[in-house]
Amino acid sequence: MSATKSTIQRPGTDELRRLYWDERLNMVQIGRRFERDQKTVFWWLRKAGIPTRPRGSNLAVQFKPGQRSAFAGRTHRPESLAKLADAARRDPRLPHLTGGEHWLKGTRGDINPNWKGGATPERQEFYRSPEWKAACVVVWQRADAQCERCGKDHRQRNRATEPEFHVHHVVSFQVRELRAEPTNLILLCRPCHLWVHSNANAGGEYLQAAERKVATPALFDLEEAGQEQAA
Repeated sequence: MSATKSTIQRPGTDELRRLYWDERLNMVQIGRRFERDQKTVFWWLRKAGIPTRPRGSNLAVQFKPGQRSAFAGRTHRPESLAKLADAARRDPRLPHLTGGEHWLKGTRGDINPNWKGGATPERQEFYRSPEWKAACVVVWQRADAQCERCGKDHRQRNRATEPEFHVHHVVSFQVRELRAEPTNLILLCRPCHLWVHSNANAGGEYLQAAERKVATPALFDLEEAGQEQAA
């Protein structure tokens, strides 16, 4: 129960220290006594400067010599394992790392619980294609490795602190015939790329709707530049 709905006055510092350290109550138990949740009790302890007990110090919940877990020697049913696997896939929290590495490192295919049947997203598949790589080479050469909006030179950036450059689609990636068309691609530094797709770009610079057949000035300039380079 939250503090605003509780009818019991919160404990003072001395009483809180006695309950937590002398009587060895945990935060959940103290919270139930005062109709608060454990997070509120934790905040009380911190505000009062009362140190908390280390994890695993509650002997009451530890196994005594000779005791065994009630689950020892038993196994989950296949239905239960399927439910546990599904819950793990939907859990957004980061897993514990073993030796600094994710426990799924090196797993492939259906061994990995995140496997989706081998269906690679279309965009990722295209970005691995020779067609896309060849188009990027043309764009980088045409731009001379400089951002085509602000003029920043990729060769002069600090690779340790400054972000990479991006190849941007003027007409959306959704238009298949223009995905690898160099005249539809421009080289942008990451800040400029973010600006192009932000609300600050009110004029739609370096953007063109798929249904519009008239080229924007940016695309028109790129077409002219490509023709000049070809000549």
